[in-house]
Amino acid sequence: MAVTASGIRWIDDIDIAALEADPYPLYARMRAEAPCVFVPALNAYLLTTYDEVRAFLADTDLGRAPSVQPVLERTFGPENILIADGEVHRDRRASVDPPLRRGAVSGYIEDLVRPIAAQEAARLPASGTYDVVAEYLEPVSTRGLAAMLGIGDVPSETLRRWFHTIIGAAGNYTFQEEPFRRSDEVVAEIKDVLEPILTRLESDPDGSGLSHLLHAGMPPGRTRSREDIYSAFLIELTGGMQEPGHAAATTLLGLLQEGTYGEIVADPDLIPTALAEGLRWIAPIGGVFRETTRAVTIHGQELPPGSLVWCMVASANHDERRFSDGGRYQLRRSGPTHLSFGGGRHFCAGNVFGRELARIALEELVAVAPALRLAEAGWAMKGWLFRSPQQLHVTTVEA
Repeated sequence: MAVTASGIRWIDDIDIAALEADPYPLYARMRAEAPCVFVPALNAYLLTTYDEVRAFLADTDLGRAPSVQPVLERTFGPENILIADGEVHRDRRASVDPPLRRGAVSGYIEDLVRPIAAQEAARLPASGTYDVVAEYLEPVSTRGLAAMLGIGDVPSETLRRWFHTIIGAAGNYTFQEEPFRRSDEVVAEIKDVLEPILTRLESDPDGSGLSHLLHAGMPPGRTRSREDIYSAFLIELTGGMQEPGHAAATTLLGLLQEGTYGEIVADPDLIPTALAEGLRWIAPIGGVFRETTRAVTIHGQELPPGSLVWCMVASANHDERRFSDGGRYQLRRSGPTHLSFGGGRHFCAGNVFGRELARIALEELVAVAPALRLAEAGWAMKGWLFRSPQQLHVTTVEA
């Protein structure tokens, strides 16, 4: 760590490749040496402690959506819901919130997702080794999201390809051209698929997520622009798969490593508790960005107005001041609530839908695979902004 003449603490030996491989040791170093520190590789300050991240996210007078965020603007379009504030943000939330509110989700989630999860679970082998991410959790997540949006006819393989391509662009902080080019191709494909559906919904609205994107909060006789809808759809596609499917994968990995998978088999009512710990242990979306609205001092670091700050919820969830042995998954952990859904006005709109979809997916899995263990092939994990098992090989034996 170095300190400039102007008092800025910075770390220049951390690059994006190291963060992609495993950010958690680097977060631990930051929490110990400089909990708020400038990292040149990201051209931003990283805030890494639980109390400060929670407070910063909640303080709307201190932090706002950043005025410049080129990666997310390039991927999701200008003034997308992730970087919008004020009236624009309220309009964006009005379009996505209605089918994702707790009362709405509780009214449809079982009928919508349970048959999908049961069908996908029935395809799993009764004995043998398989990748539970590719063969079960991602299909359930994408199909469940598609059914909510009203595009259930789109094949799971297509949805997964869309997701992985868009995520590749949204996390492209080295600004390589190829991930953006592939994303542009997928966005064009998505528009071709959605356009006839949106045209129908303009005059014949239904209860689907796409219909809400068109009509919710709009004056009579008016609908949202196509570009606003495409932007929201891309964000729902990425968040709607990253949080439920990959949170379930991380939770399953933690249970199998800890040796407590059998406990949720014996008592599926423990699954929400298991998922909460999985979301804390490996946050599917590791950071939330803000821009300071005024000068502020955090952990002795002076930040001028307009400073870009990454509130690293993944690091906050491991903060030694709040979580004992935070790097370990512990099914019966006690402690504060994780911050993986963010906070303040940008608190994740899909948090209820995501948790309920993941719960159903794990309930159906334990029903068909009560004897499950990690396979020799193991798992593959990467990412700092989006982190989850890319592969999770398990072995099951027939009961």
